[in-house]
Amino acid sequence: MAARPASLMPHDFAVVGSGVVGATLACLLVDAGASVVLIDGVARHPARDEPYDLRTYSLTPASRRILSAIGAWQRLDQARITAYHGMHVWDAQRRGAIDFDAADNGRPELGYIVELSNLQQALEGALHARRQLTMQPGLVETLLPAPEGISLQLGSGRGVTARVIAACDGGDSALRGLVGIDVEAREYAQQAVVANVRTAEPHGHVARQRFLADGPLAFLPLPDPHWCSVIWSTREDHAAHAVGQDDAGFCHALAAAFEHTLGEVLSTSRRLRFPLRWRHARQYSAERVVLVGDAAHLMHPLAGQGMNVGLLDAAVLAECADRAGPAALRYPRALLQRYERRRRGEVLMMLEATDRLSRLFTADNPALGWLRSAGLDLTNRLPPVKRLLMSHAMGDAGDLPEIARPARDAVPL
Repeated sequence: MAARPASLMPHDFAVVGSGVVGATLACLLVDAGASVVLIDGVARHPARDEPYDLRTYSLTPASRRILSAIGAWQRLDQARITAYHGMHVWDAQRRGAIDFDAADNGRPELGYIVELSNLQQALEGALHARRQLTMQPGLVETLLPAPEGISLQLGSGRGVTARVIAACDGGDSALRGLVGIDVEAREYAQQAVVANVRTAEPHGHVARQRFLADGPLAFLPLPDPHWCSVIWSTREDHAAHAVGQDDAGFCHALAAAFEHTLGEVLSTSRRLRFPLRWRHARQYSAERVVLVGDAAHLMHPLAGQGMNVGLLDAAVLAECADRAGPAALRYPRALLQRYERRRRGEVLMMLEATDRLSRLFTADNPALGWLRSAGLDLTNRLPPVKRLLMSHAMGDAGDLPEIARPARDAVPL
């Protein structure tokens, strides 16, 4: 972004929400030369469950490049990151299966399992390294128009004024409601149970997912070769039972549901459950407010792409702002429309793909069951199709921002 002209406006951007996507966006905008204030009402103290967080993310190589560009990946505790090179997916009802190997795309890994506390700590360091960034605690209560900007009134009584407001405040975004942006919503009648478990057999740095009649069950590798992060999407009553039953009962049921693929499940952490929702904003901006990450979209976790899509949102918005220059922020409608044009199609493709896969594998229809199983087996025998699917899953395909492109892997990070 070119040098900012003198202005009475205190900030170019106010980023509301300092989660992973919001913190990343704030860093990217500062690096592009924008004046940024980061607002969040949540005190974040990275907490770690033992031995690993219950909240983990499967990050793509594209997300790694984005986080590397802001110096956050380098700040991660590398010993607590698990790179996985393979993926095995199979249908419990019809036995169709597909295997992916990063080597088939000439890459060392498909993705990385990273704990939330590790990400938070690294991003906190990246934020504090940018001394020109303003941090403002507080919850946004109202929005008021201002000359060539918007004034945010915080619960603390303070006011913050900026030319553009980036809503990174999650799936229940308060800012989205304040500007009247509607969402298209679908319900899954499913909940996801998350836990960390120790297995008799090592995971071998392979991510595994079995599609059951009630939803997918994923075992994602953690740094210890015998520990996995489990995400079990299932009926609401089954999820409640899984969380409430004793550890021995849960371990036994989990091992059986996973066909003892990694042997017996020897121990488990505590369990949590959360509802699964599908949401897509009918528009990504209104006035001077733009939606980023979960504020714009929520998807089924079966592909593990929610956080990756949000990080790409942040990178594209920062790139659009950088290319447009500071003068475009005076009347940002064209800038925000450019961001929406670049992201909406990409996001909708991922939203629909995960939704249709979820519904296909839970459909109680013998003909559909045969088709999905045959489709997995056929795809597994078509290397070009598998490579294309892997490219999209790794974030190497589509309309990528420059900092997320595979060519950056040739540049020392």
